[in-house]
Amino acid sequence: MTTISEQRYTITERWFAGEYGPTRYWLSEPQQGLPVLLIHGYGALIEHWRPVMRPIARQHTLCAMDLYFFGYSARPNIRPSKELWAAQAAAVIENILPGPAVVVGHSMGGIAAVQLAHDYPQLVKGLVLVNSSGMLNPDQPPSDLDRFFFNMTSAPLVGEMLANVFGNQWGARQGLRSAYYRKERVTNELVELFSKPLRQPGGAASYLAVTRSFNNFILDARPGAISAPSLIIWGEEDRSIPPAIATLFKQRMLPQADIQIIPESGHCPFDETPEAFCDKLLPWMAQL
Repeated sequence: MTTISEQRYTITERWFAGEYGPTRYWLSEPQQGLPVLLIHGYGALIEHWRPVMRPIARQHTLCAMDLYFFGYSARPNIRPSKELWAAQAAAVIENILPGPAVVVGHSMGGIAAVQLAHDYPQLVKGLVLVNSSGMLNPDQPPSDLDRFFFNMTSAPLVGEMLANVFGNQWGARQGLRSAYYRKERVTNELVELFSKPLRQPGGAASYLAVTRSFNNFILDARPGAISAPSLIIWGEEDRSIPPAIATLFKQRMLPQADIQIIPESGHCPFDETPEAFCDKLLPWMAQL
């Protein structure tokens, strides 16, 4: 069991018996402020949020979850989908939190957060996207390398071989270094944190199943379909999903959203520049 303690709160690891198997989550007590649900990105897990947990939990009821197929939540024998993750997050809010939540989704977790706000609007008090994927950019189609990698991972046997090659500390380190602007934040501890679930039985196969489903993760919500107050936070130096995508989210899906760009930060601003991240998030939440 993992427990983080401070004078005014504790954060404890717990499990929720969901429809497709157990969901691992961390929850802060006592209940205070607003309920906040943190949803990690591709290949990540709850612990990736640790640099910003304390500032949030001092003021609000914090919950962070492992999505199905990632971290230590269940790896169900069904196809990964944004609808599945939205239903998983909805079950956590309904059964764990004291009311509608401010949902913060990073990268692929942003896809789950948007789908949650679309399918279960009564459960979302506010929507925060952090360097979110799920938005096609017509001005920047997939590169030849991206298309080649997707075709390779989709091929029988070849995809399994690649999953075993990249599903280790070396692969985790390369992926993190390509995502982070502040390379010094990619520590041995962070690499081990990301690579350990891959070494669990079925770990690499689950990640491969998600990778092979990438084409089904494109969001299709239209302006006005999501009414929740929204905030878009982006690391200015993100090379994998550039800040221009933040504007596309606002134009095509969330016209009510505020956009906040964090300088000298890459794809994971809550870990690369946690103080700046909280300076954007917490005052916005206070207005809710």
